[in-house]
Amino acid sequence: MKETISIGQERSGLWQDTNVTYAQVPGWLGHATRDLKLTVIRHFEEQAKPMPLLVWFAGGGWMDVDHNIHLPNLVDFARAGFVVASVEYRHSNIANWPAQLEDAKAAIRYLKAHADKYQINKEKVIVMGESAGGHLASMTALTSGMTEYDKGAYLEESSAVCAAVPWYGVVDPLSAKQNSASNDFDFVYRNLLGAEPEEDAQLDAKADPLSFVEQNQVPFLILHGTEDEVVPVADSEQLYQKLIENQHPADLIELQGAQHMDPAYLQPEVSQLIIDFIKKHV
Repeated sequence: MKETISIGQERSGLWQDTNVTYAQVPGWLGHATRDLKLTVIRHFEEQAKPMPLLVWFAGGGWMDVDHNIHLPNLVDFARAGFVVASVEYRHSNIANWPAQLEDAKAAIRYLKAHADKYQINKEKVIVMGESAGGHLASMTALTSGMTEYDKGAYLEESSAVCAAVPWYGVVDPLSAKQNSASNDFDFVYRNLLGAEPEEDAQLDAKADPLSFVEQNQVPFLILHGTEDEVVPVADSEQLYQKLIENQHPADLIELQGAQHMDPAYLQPEVSQLIIDFIKKHV
């Protein structure tokens, strides 16, 4: 069969800028320098106006992070009208907390500094992540407006964001360790903090989103599975309650029967919930 058809332009194509260096940090015991990378999914055509930026932090217990692993699943958000950036951050065997938070904020400043290239609306930045990355999304949002964790380049840009979407994110490291249904991952909290969370309450508090909920009123959409054996769903419930008490616009969606890293989070229904929440609050 031979046929000539006319194709309408219903959506733009997508570019992928892979492994872009956004910062350089100390490496190999402080004797060298290592690059930190991010990948951007952006749109072919010049857009009529800049687009919201969705910044993604992958999980991995702060110990093994592949910032490209979820890119196929993030295309839904690019198709919905976002520029998407997936960000590498330092592992806990390289640097303890708050290095990871400093990296997240450095990536946001880099992206804002290159907003014209990527067609980003600097006033509409959303952070999202899973597990350890969900913790990082929460901490990045709740420290918006604070300069304590802004380190490195592009300090003329603000690292503030306007919404957070943590998926089964760790809240208080001590609570996560003590109340998890499994003790297989207890060591990750020691590696992150540089000490056992029960032995250093001050250090634990500095990595606990509950310590920062009074800093601003950033909107939150929290997603958590009812059968999560790694991160207690009760911790997300506590975060939700404290956010509400401090006038954050917040929703908590519990996914019935979902476990940690469950495919349920990757379903179109969940993506649409996230998109609708962002469009409502951003």
